[in-house]
Amino acid sequence: MIDIGSLPLYSKIILFIGFGIGFVSFVLLMKYPIMLILMKYSPEYREFVKRTLARSKVKNRL
Repeated sequence: MIDIGSLPLYSKIILFIGFGIGFVSFVLLMKYPIMLILMKYSPEYREFVKRTLARSKVKNRL
């Protein structure tokens, strides 16, 4: 286990930046599988996605 309090300032900054980048990449990578799982188990979410896609198609035609 790393004792964060005993690390130098630059090491703390690098460590927190690394965890931040890892978390953001995880969220971006898992966005579509989470959407697919929600669409499979929740009919309300599926209808919401269909309406949103239909609205964006109409908006792009104008």
